[in-house]
Amino acid sequence: MIIKQIAKISNGQDGAIYNNHLFRFDTRGNCQVYDLLDIEKDTVKKLEPIGSFILDKAELIVPHSNSVCFGTEFYAPNDEYPLLYSNIYNNYAKADDKLIGVCCVYRVERAGKDFKTTLVQLIEIGFTDDYSLWKALPDRDGVRPYGNFVIDCEAGYYYAFVMRNETLGTRYFKFKIPSLSDGEADPIYGVKRVVLTPADICDSFDCPYHRYVQGAIAHGKYIYSTEGFHNDQINRPAIRIIDLDKKMQERYIDLLDAGYLCEPEMIDFYNGTCYYSDVAGNLYSIEI
Repeated sequence: MIIKQIAKISNGQDGAIYNNHLFRFDTRGNCQVYDLLDIEKDTVKKLEPIGSFILDKAELIVPHSNSVCFGTEFYAPNDEYPLLYSNIYNNYAKADDKLIGVCCVYRVERAGKDFKTTLVQLIEIGFTDDYSLWKALPDRDGVRPYGNFVIDCEAGYYYAFVMRNETLGTRYFKFKIPSLSDGEADPIYGVKRVVLTPADICDSFDCPYHRYVQGAIAHGKYIYSTEGFHNDQINRPAIRIIDLDKKMQERYIDLLDAGYLCEPEMIDFYNGTCYYSDVAGNLYSIEI
């Protein structure tokens, strides 16, 4: 494995790459957009954003953006970007409605350096209170029941996964990607809400316990999931690679052992290269 710092971008949570544009989000709906063509060979420089925006309806609902990805469906035929998915995660952990298992779907538009988004759909896991499926056992419940999400664009599936506890591990659920036309009108947010039920599960499997999931992406037949906290000997900065065909963990990459102490966040691929950024905004390429 070879890790090389290639640039500096804004700090934050997960992000997503489409064509040569990298979108980096924070926990409050803010996003900075970068052009990967601005990266200079053999020089680590701070990239200047080509644009920025705040996610639509952030005054009503704002995702933590713990996991972010582009999907396969376009809102309109001439749109530059497909639909963007960003999860609520633990932004409402102290609210009455914690929005556990909810992912926001946005249309992204651009006119030059001006970007804007429109909230177009909500996708919700409808069984987050089910101890036989989503939650851990009542006497040893998981610390992060909120759920991460990725889109397998090549195979056409929507994956949700959740930390349960150290005994039960992390569980992955496979669904068909909801269409933009699916769901029922939500009177609060003004968009359709899709509620995925146990009957919608195409498959599920368990993996070793992920220690505080961060960003994630599906690429090829694998999910790449970052995890851990800064220089934490227990909840170590790491990347897990999950084989979707074998339904098992293929590899665990200990970033702390490799000398990378900072909490990992964003991970995605562009032109066959894996990019990852830590919470401080250091952007790396990885050869795995």
